[in-house]
Amino acid sequence: MLVKIEDGFYLNSQHIIAVHVSKNPENGLLEISIQYMPHSVQQIGEYKKVFKNKLNAEIFLRELNQKLC
Repeated sequence: MLVKIEDGFYLNSQHIIAVHVSKNPENGLLEISIQYMPHSVQQIGEYKKVFKNKLNAEIFLRELNQKLC
């Protein structure tokens, strides 16, 4: 099933490998990194999205989880 990550960027839900959430200690920005398997098994793609506050990051993750279920 295709999952809309943002306008113009879709991923097949079966190709998503991992979702990492980290906080930059220097500037306090939250970074969400989605690792996925593109067409070739020999490479891994990565999509990164940065959020200024925790609320927006939580909303993004909640919506992503709902789309994957």
